[in-house]
Amino acid sequence: MIDPFVLTVVFLPIIGYLLLLSLIRVSGRVLVTTGGRDLAAVFFAMAGMVAIGPMQLFFPSASAVFLGPYVWLPLLLLYVLVCGLVVLTREPRLVVYGRTAEELYPALLRSALAIDSSATGNEKNAQVHLPQFGAHLRIEGHQGFDCVSVLAFEPMLPLSFWSHLLGQLRVQVRGVSPPSPRRGWAALFVALAMLFMLVRSVMGQGEQFVEGFREWLIR
Repeated sequence: MIDPFVLTVVFLPIIGYLLLLSLIRVSGRVLVTTGGRDLAAVFFAMAGMVAIGPMQLFFPSASAVFLGPYVWLPLLLLYVLVCGLVVLTREPRLVVYGRTAEELYPALLRSALAIDSSATGNEKNAQVHLPQFGAHLRIEGHQGFDCVSVLAFEPMLPLSFWSHLLGQLRVQVRGVSPPSPRRGWAALFVALAMLFMLVRSVMGQGEQFVEGFREWLIR
C-alpha cells in the first residue's frame, strides 16, 4: 500500500492547480497572466512529484548526516533556482484562460489601440501591429480551446510594453462574453475524482501519515 503522506505530497498540488483553472473556466471568468507566472504555477503543481521522485532518488545522504532535516532547504532552493532559470529564459508572452482566440482578438485590438492609437489588426491571422513600439503580436491557441497565448514576433520587446499590454488586456477582456458551452468540465471532474480518491486513501491513516512525514523529513 502506498504511503498516505506520499500520495498527499504528490497529488495535492496537482489537484489545487486543476481545481483553480477549471473553476475559472467553468464559471465563465477570465484569467489574464504572464507566461512566467503561468509556468511558475505549473512548476508548483509538479513540486510534489519532484520532491518524491528525483529528490528522493538523488538525495544527498552524506549531507543529511550533518544537516539533518535542514538538508531539504538547499534542495528546495535548487529546485526554485532551476525553475526560475527556465522561466527567465522563456520568450515573453501573455496567457489567457477562459476565452478562445476568436473571442480574445477584439479585446487584444482594443488594448493595442489604448497604448498605440495607430495600431492595426488582421483578424484573419489573429495578429495586431503596434507601429510606435515596433511590435507585431499574434494569438496562439487551438480552435475552440479557451486557453490561448499572446506572443510577439520580435524577441526583444521591453518588459514595460508587456506590463502595459497586460493591464489593458485585463480591462478590455472583462466585457467579452464567455464561450458557450463552457469549457473546463473535464478538468474539474478529474480534479474532484483525484481529490475524492486522495481523501479516501488518507482518511483514517493519521499515524501512517505522520510516520511517513518523519521518514521523509528526517533520515
